[in-house]
Amino acid sequence: MRALTLFLSLFIFTAAGQAQNEISINAAAQVLVPADKIAFQINLNAEGDTPQEAYDLHKERENVLVRQLKKHDIKDEDLKFEPISINKSYNGSYRNKEEKRIQTRQNVIVTLDNFDIYEQIQITLIENNFDEFSGNFTSSESEKGEDEALKKALKIAREKAEIIAKETGVTISGIKNISHSYSSRPPRPMMEMAASKASDSSLLEFDQTVSVSANVSVTYKFKK
Repeated sequence: MRALTLFLSLFIFTAAGQAQNEISINAAAQVLVPADKIAFQINLNAEGDTPQEAYDLHKERENVLVRQLKKHDIKDEDLKFEPISINKSYNGSYRNKEEKRIQTRQNVIVTLDNFDIYEQIQITLIENNFDEFSGNFTSSESEKGEDEALKKALKIAREKAEIIAKETGVTISGIKNISHSYSSRPPRPMMEMAASKASDSSLLEFDQTVSVSANVSVTYKFKK
């Protein structure tokens, strides 16, 4: 597996008061991990004049998706979905609700580690009038990246606290509190339209990475 590529970004906020005898540091570190999965988000929706009409159309599209999932041997643990929701949609103004339509909606998320399958399923969905789906790159190494970013952020915070302590003539004596959080910025794979069937190349052939960041806020105690 490729080595993690590390980038560090630093944001420092300091506050020292004679009464509190504290130094507060905010620091952040960012790690890039290889993108080896795609979270494919699909919105199943249908519309009809009656609940039954909308439901029947929804089930037709659901069957299209289920056949694709079975065709590509998608495992249960790689599939998440919500129950079908049904609501009324009115045309015209708020006060004039003479015409109404019934709409259905259901969110499905499929995790794929084969990028070719992602393109194949998209083409089938487009051909069957699906109009709401998107994808995000994810990584099986995200947790490892979070741990690495956290270690780096804590190291940065400590180094900066020690610089401040040295320059102000005090000594760090302990830690009052620590808080941390994570964030990620996955790139979005482009939607390949039906014309991609005639192409032998795809942007998905290029390596992608997921940015994982750790943010820490540490309050150090000091003594003179």
